[in-house]
Amino acid sequence: MKIQGLILALLIGVLGCKKKDVSTQMDRAWIMKQAVHIPQGGGGRTKVYERGQAGNLFNYDGFLLDLSNQNALQFTDIGQGGDRFDFTGKWRVDQNIRLVLFELSPEPTCSEGVDCAKEGIQFFIDKISDNELKINRLYVSDKTGNTVNEYTLIPK
Repeated sequence: MKIQGLILALLIGVLGCKKKDVSTQMDRAWIMKQAVHIPQGGGGRTKVYERGQAGNLFNYDGFLLDLSNQNALQFTDIGQGGDRFDFTGKWRVDQNIRLVLFELSPEPTCSEGVDCAKEGIQFFIDKISDNELKINRLYVSDKTGNTVNEYTLIPK
């Protein structure tokens, strides 16, 4: 809960700072460059994946976040053990700082206290450029051992 409060405060703090419509910069397919997991309740950060690096703790090679069409989202998430979770649906950017994946099929499961069917899968948009998208999951992921995940993505 502390992480959710911290992220919410961060969202509110940067709300007025970003003026450019980031959704137009996001409309492409993205793959994983780097993934960092933070345990529920805070604590140490663990880099679990770096593209092209041997000995990664997680294999995010199959991760895909295709935002090239708002009405035809393709999202492949990766869980512990390399399990793939393929979703289709829609996406939107709220208040220029939050990426929301919604109307997902199949219906995703989320960690305790979060209704993914209603709220979607949500990420804070930390940084975006033509060559990189950095997003942070707004709540823990049950698929990665109840960690908050920070993803640095690159165009496919």
